[in-house]
Amino acid sequence: MKILHFLPLATATAVGLIVLLATCAGPPRMPALDGAVIEIRRSDHALPAGARGHSDELQLYWFGSACHLIRLGEVSVLTDPFVTNNLEAFGLVSDPARVAATLGRIDPPDAVVVNHSHHDHLLDAHPALSLPRWKARGVPLYGGKSALNLLAGFDDGRIDPRWHAVEHGSRIHIPGTPPGYSVTLTAYETKHAAHLKCGYTFANRHIDRPRTTPPRNLTDFQSGEVFNYLIEMLAPGGVEFNVLYLGAPYHLDELPESQPPAGTRIDVAIILAPSADNVRDYPREHLARLRPKHIVLSHFNTFIKEDPDEQLAYGPVDFVNLPRLSREVQASFALNEASYPGFEKLYIPAITRIEQNGEARNVIRLR
Repeated sequence: MKILHFLPLATATAVGLIVLLATCAGPPRMPALDGAVIEIRRSDHALPAGARGHSDELQLYWFGSACHLIRLGEVSVLTDPFVTNNLEAFGLVSDPARVAATLGRIDPPDAVVVNHSHHDHLLDAHPALSLPRWKARGVPLYGGKSALNLLAGFDDGRIDPRWHAVEHGSRIHIPGTPPGYSVTLTAYETKHAAHLKCGYTFANRHIDRPRTTPPRNLTDFQSGEVFNYLIEMLAPGGVEFNVLYLGAPYHLDELPESQPPAGTRIDVAIILAPSADNVRDYPREHLARLRPKHIVLSHFNTFIKEDPDEQLAYGPVDFVNLPRLSREVQASFALNEASYPGFEKLYIPAITRIEQNGEARNVIRLR
């Protein structure tokens, strides 16, 4: 089990962590609301290539934090590569064994998207893209300019041609997909939610020029530009899924264009759990506009525990108040079918496990 290393009290990071501990105390309670439709997924196994229904089902893997693999048949998109699951102040480095045991055991994705440049969204991007099969496949990465400038530090200041900077409204058709398949990404610029109630956000600067050395400290990983992504996936036979990766919700009244316009079909919304208390009317206003059929909660593990049944808290401290967020989702839709009849389920995922033979368990499967 990883041990959390606090910075000296003089640093802003340590102060923030202590404040979070003080303000979030109290034993966590799992959500339970009469009439709600909620599933905690731990048992489903992934459908392998060639299996019946492989191209008909959307499969969602979760590797912790905001790292999801979104797969439809022969195409897939990976969000925010971070599987090392650490929170060190100094000497913050990727764990190659963990990258190989997780991302190294899946088929290389068609694209990687980066929400922002904090370490828990980007730390394992370079090791993942350096995996032999990923390199041979030429897996592209899409993110803000700061993300690319940060990654350049691993290559002595060089921007890899596989890394692509996006801007607000960028619409990208991923090349090289198999016949009958397509993947399209649309980027929506947003801001990182405040970490503290007072409105303060840690490490919230841009990185304006390519680094020439690898980032090693927590403060090296500044947030940079922040993007949500609409991921449109099409498989043979007209099977299609629209997935919104809402990796950074912000006050919707301030940034109304930070997510797709009302009326856009959203089959699945992957929504962030941390900092929900610091965003006005979240998630109600955001979900009322998106109206997704399925909602998947994300980024609620604590960096400390590895057991998926114990990742909601550390001791008595609930870092992200997941029960409150899930109750908000349920109150918004599950108990109000008249105003939103399309809602089907809320999912609280368990961390996906990849076996030696590549078989994956704890996978959400949607038809």
